[in-house]
Amino acid sequence: MNPRSLLLAATAASALLAAPAGAWAAGATVVAGPLKAKGYDITLTATDNGAADSFGVTAVKTRGTASQMHSWSFSSGVAVAVKGGKATIKGSLGRYGAINATINAGGAARGTVPKGCTGSAGAARTGTLTGKTKLALDTTFFKTLAPKSLKAQILKGGALKCTGGTPAQQGKGLMLTHSAETPGGQMMLTIVKAGGKVTQMAMRTDTAAATAPAQVFHMITATTGAAGLDASGDLTKASAAGAGPFFSGTLSFAGEAAGGTMATGTLTGGFTAKFDAIPAFSPAAGADAMLMQQ
Repeated sequence: MNPRSLLLAATAASALLAAPAGAWAAGATVVAGPLKAKGYDITLTATDNGAADSFGVTAVKTRGTASQMHSWSFSSGVAVAVKGGKATIKGSLGRYGAINATINAGGAARGTVPKGCTGSAGAARTGTLTGKTKLALDTTFFKTLAPKSLKAQILKGGALKCTGGTPAQQGKGLMLTHSAETPGGQMMLTIVKAGGKVTQMAMRTDTAAATAPAQVFHMITATTGAAGLDASGDLTKASAAGAGPFFSGTLSFAGEAAGGTMATGTLTGGFTAKFDAIPAFSPAAGADAMLMQQ
């Protein structure tokens, strides 16, 4: 990867660290769950947005300061209708199953922000989602889930941001980044050091043509102390140790300075992101990377 491509990847990584993985603005949104499966909290979200209704499934597992998230988003094929304390979610998810659910809720009250989200839930009606739901999320880990009844909220007038993980530390610091095309999609590894803390993140955006009609996304984040990323003053050398339990091994960077705030080089070591639902990822020996001051 040439220096320009590395810089673009680094810029994208910085934006993704600061941005939410999912957001729901003012309007009518149904949040149902969590469904417990394989150590994960699985939440269903559906938004009534006229001709642009949407549906999503998010699975989150937290261990200390680390979290792992897998999400499936559908921008078509599902119709969501919300009227007062009643809502329906109906449609086909293609290879991922189908949903034909009804939500019956009580009177409006102050909403509750779901686990893994921030912001305001606005006004909420609490009730139960029932009906026929089949979620064939994959064939190897989650497999097929068929929840019959889930706690649910109908939210209106709020603004939720759901990251499913630990937000990156903001401010001046260092960022080591690497991206790679894998058989399943675009993988990005980012390690950010700021304010005496280090945030490690690995994420894969699955190839859209292979996962249609869903957009599928996987992410691991973990925070640790300053030892999680150590670099020389001229940025030509750096090392990182995985912040378990989802990261393991060590990573070394060696490169050449490209200006006073950036170096391009290559990676070695056995640093591994251990995903549950997709294969583990380790950067190949000699893979391109960039280290930069923020």
